[in-house]
Amino acid sequence: MFSKTLVIICTFNEKKNISKVIKDVHKNFKNILVIDNNSEDQTLSKVRNFSVKFTNHIYNLGKSNSMKTGFDYAVIRKFEYLAFIDGDGQHLGKDLKKLCEKIYESNSDIVIGYRKNIQYLNFQKMIGTKILEKLFYLLYRKKILDIQSGMRVLKTKIKKKVDWESTGIIHYFADAEITCNAVKNRCIINQMPISTISSEKYKGMNLIQGLLLMFMLFIWKFYK
Repeated sequence: MFSKTLVIICTFNEKKNISKVIKDVHKNFKNILVIDNNSEDQTLSKVRNFSVKFTNHIYNLGKSNSMKTGFDYAVIRKFEYLAFIDGDGQHLGKDLKKLCEKIYESNSDIVIGYRKNIQYLNFQKMIGTKILEKLFYLLYRKKILDIQSGMRVLKTKIKKKVDWESTGIIHYFADAEITCNAVKNRCIINQMPISTISSEKYKGMNLIQGLLLMFMLFIWKFYK
């Protein structure tokens, strides 16, 4: 049951998905912490139906700060590993299990799940994922297939190496910034294919946000 691992599920207005996500993750993991960003729907009432730990921010602080809350909790409670999975149902618990098995049996500092069949994403997300992959390689000389993947497992001891600053309007860039920091600080990175489940159309980055993320890749590389 991966007793050394804490699974973090970040939520905001996920009443339609959170019960399914928790049930799925609970098949293989017992240590689960749901961090809610002041949802305006019944997300928390759904979470209370399960034997998981949860907390909620009084204000919507964004995904980045929710991830920071989870990382701090994992360190304080002395978990060796921290796993992130999105709360919107676009990832599967069985894939998270595979990532954890990989980091347990290897010397990896971080294992990132990459969506192996991106043709199942909508056209904008598919093209954006490929462009980010190419730009990331150009800047960082490391082939990371899905820098924005919300499914990843890390050793908690690398917290200082991957610590991120993305807040405010770029709070949803935390996964990419963690990836950049991991490469810059020579963390041992493994990647594993995961299922591709397209999220709802209103989620994800638009064109302007995608361009901003590309700009931030330069900032994190040369000015941080």
